[in-house]
Amino acid sequence: MNNPFKPPIVILANGKFPKHEIAVKAFRSAGTLICADGSYNHLASIGLKPHVIIGDLDSVNDLTNFDGLIINDSNQNNSDLEKCIDWSIMNGIKQVAIIGATGLREDMTVNNIMLLYRYFEKIDLKIITDHFTIFCNNGKNSFPSFKGQIVSLIPQNSNCEMYTTNLKYALHGNVNNYTNLSSNESLNETFTIESSAPVIIFCAHQNL
Repeated sequence: MNNPFKPPIVILANGKFPKHEIAVKAFRSAGTLICADGSYNHLASIGLKPHVIIGDLDSVNDLTNFDGLIINDSNQNNSDLEKCIDWSIMNGIKQVAIIGATGLREDMTVNNIMLLYRYFEKIDLKIITDHFTIFCNNGKNSFPSFKGQIVSLIPQNSNCEMYTTNLKYALHGNVNNYTNLSSNESLNETFTIESSAPVIIFCAHQNL
């Protein structure tokens, strides 16, 4: 399907709106801004409007002056963020940055991050917070970095085999052999991860 929406595509979820310059820059540079239901209220409070609103609209205060695209999806079996991602996939969108996916309810924060496992084969997603850019890897890939960058890893299952280069604490084999996969450290301008199963990667912002 042809994608008529201008990139970059950014979804604003209904969590805490981050203040870090990387997240704000991603938000401000959006070619198409999609609000997950009640996140529209935050934009309206600062005098801004998205291009698209998606959700069951139960949390939106007032759409009187909104002239963009409204997708009313009343399905209660998935979250408003999931509805935004599903809609993006159906419209041929290949890459999305998600802002506001964390910072309020811890259960929703965990659920939103775990969505990276569910969708990594369908769409290129990244979550940008005040502290990290978070994404999912499977197979062997190299990633841009900087010396001293904090890198944390969450494999989808305990049978995962993982091999790394340019990380301070190298991984070579089954993740059960390692007691701590968080707060690793990049040694160079890139690092490489090869994994036998999906792994969520947290890459810290430079001035964390």
